[in-house]
Amino acid sequence: MVSRGVIPAGEVDVADVFGTLACRLPALTREILDIPGFRRAAVLVPILDGPGGPSVLFTIRSAALRSHAGQIAFPGGRLEPGEDSVAAALRETFEEVGLGLGSADVLGQLGDHPSPFGFVATPVVARVPWPQTLTPDPGEVAATFEVPLADLLAISPTSEERQLLHYRRNLYSYRWREHDIWGFTGNVVKELLDVLRGVSVTDRHGVGGAAGGTGSGGEAQT
Repeated sequence: MVSRGVIPAGEVDVADVFGTLACRLPALTREILDIPGFRRAAVLVPILDGPGGPSVLFTIRSAALRSHAGQIAFPGGRLEPGEDSVAAALRETFEEVGLGLGSADVLGQLGDHPSPFGFVATPVVARVPWPQTLTPDPGEVAATFEVPLADLLAISPTSEERQLLHYRRNLYSYRWREHDIWGFTGNVVKELLDVLRGVSVTDRHGVGGAAGGTGSGGEAQT
């Protein structure tokens, strides 16, 4: 079933996005997934603090990659031995797009999201100081683009309900110009925007999702 999402009524002060996230993310009731056989991963949700207002940085994956080739994603990958989610997200972001950030730039973390390739990924949200020069690794990233946060907030996403392993989930899609931000990446965007809007933890999760704690989850496509 495909439906058109309803934009919550909560007003978002775009000028104070970083203050809002720095306040709300540490107090967030996160969904923590522990799925047998799934490996841990992390992605970075980079929010650029630019002169035109905050914008979210996305990558388009290289066509040469074995999984999700050509799809829209956030920089990220599996955790190396001894790494936590923050360290992995920062390392992968530097390797993929040449963006060097530190833990002081991190605003917090969103809930875990599963992928269809056997990973459970934790999104790490970070403020990216301006200006920045990106140097994408052509073996991993075909291109990058930015979407103004105000534009994302104005989009009413479509959602598709799917049976994913043990339960059902909504997969969200945000259409911006020629780009379709959907699946895993769309769901991360949805949670980020919900946090900014102050949507309750019960309303943040799709049908059948566990609201916080440790649970078994489904998979989502990037």
